[in-house]
Amino acid sequence: DRNNDSDSIQEIPYVEKRIVYEIPEMENVICFNDIVYHDHNGLSLAADIYSPPDLEKTDKVPIVLIVNGYRDSYIFKTQGRKHMDFGVYVSWAELIAASGMIAVTYDTEFSHFEVDSILVFLFENANKYNIDMNRFALFAASANTLAAQSLMEKEDLNIKCAVLNYGIFLTPDKKHYASIDTLSKQMQFYWKELREISKIPEIPIFVSKPGRDYPIITTTTDYFINQAILVNAPVTYYCYPEGLHNFDFLDNSNVSKLSLIHISEPTRPY
Repeated sequence: DRNNDSDSIQEIPYVEKRIVYEIPEMENVICFNDIVYHDHNGLSLAADIYSPPDLEKTDKVPIVLIVNGYRDSYIFKTQGRKHMDFGVYVSWAELIAASGMIAVTYDTEFSHFEVDSILVFLFENANKYNIDMNRFALFAASANTLAAQSLMEKEDLNIKCAVLNYGIFLTPDKKHYASIDTLSKQMQFYWKELREISKIPEIPIFVSKPGRDYPIITTTTDYFINQAILVNAPVTYYCYPEGLHNFDFLDNSNVSKLSLIHISEPTRPY
């Protein structure tokens, strides 16, 4: 049992590791795999759309976009598979879908702004996949949170809420900009392509911070939270003092499971 044997978790290859919190309904989630949402110079970019089981044809449910902030060619070269095929991405999506929402993962290669193409695709195919684009939310983890923050600058999306899990944060005053810029060159996440962060979002945001995470995570998270408090932003802050980076799939603890319960339940974009 993955959830009761921490030793077995450590034996699973990193790219196959799934989140430690699971619910039975995750086994019944329907996944529409490798749907081409954009063609660029002969390269097809695909998305996986995860749906709750037993939806009626006329049902419309909220959608959560699991934000990707890396070029998949780089991820495949270093990890052997694309981000959306990692066990953690699959299980995040399954948890969201099992909680009654649509979850979407997707390829990206040339620019962060490819996400604009998938948004066009989702708007055009909302009826086909039972999507209510008026109830649209974001989920992002680690360096992907920067791409999610960039998306929040698009006011026309009318994003209802977001989950930013052990992430790197930028604030309008560009505090820690230089440190993030240096890290982006090492880790190859999207950075120069992002929209300028002009404000602290005024939507409900759930932010998690492992207390023993990398300094760039803990430092930028603390600063973002402080700035959010100053403008009275509706942020829910969850600190796991003993947690490390990627705790929700590397740390088989009740605290890790509790954080995922928070993510799957109170943050749904009503």
